[in-house]
Amino acid sequence: MNVNHSAENHTSDYKRNERQEILIAPPLDLSFRKATTMEELMEKRAQIIRTGKAPVRTFKDRYMTSTLWLSNNLLTSMEGLQRLVDKVLNDPIYLSWLDLSFNEINEIGEDIEKFINLKILYLHGNKISNIADTLRLRKLQNLRSLTLHGNPIEDVPCYRGYIIHLLPQLLVLDFSPVIAAEKKKALPTGFFKMIQPRI
Repeated sequence: MNVNHSAENHTSDYKRNERQEILIAPPLDLSFRKATTMEELMEKRAQIIRTGKAPVRTFKDRYMTSTLWLSNNLLTSMEGLQRLVDKVLNDPIYLSWLDLSFNEINEIGEDIEKFINLKILYLHGNKISNIADTLRLRKLQNLRSLTLHGNPIEDVPCYRGYIIHLLPQLLVLDFSPVIAAEKKKALPTGFFKMIQPRI
């Protein structure tokens, strides 16, 4: 019997099972904590009021989950987001759902670009005003659902058209499915001028 081959199979099976557990685990809920910075959230424990139970915590004091809820805090910036995710999640690479809704965030920070497996991103109810900020999300090719309503950029004429053209990978925007006809529409007037600061 090839001992090395057996060990490799065992390791592969363990990693596969761990990944499956992470993907089906309950969210890590750090919402409603009145935190103003990501650093403050690093010291908080998971809540279970909304989720029923907390995800499994490892011996390194990190949680095995792919979902992180940071909504309804007092965050004004995404600064420190990557450090927070690295500290609280056992496998940050698997982060697939991030909820930052109902904060005071005024721009989409560069940390968001690191989460390449993100599929769901909630940013509604913040203070994001520059539609060109959404260009950062183009790097998230797995992103399928995004919310931005309740931000100042929602007042931009043809706001939905801008976002759909900027982020063709989206299937759902502001909880409303993106239909084929929307993707085929002509670019909104002033499209390139609007995003010029970021290109």
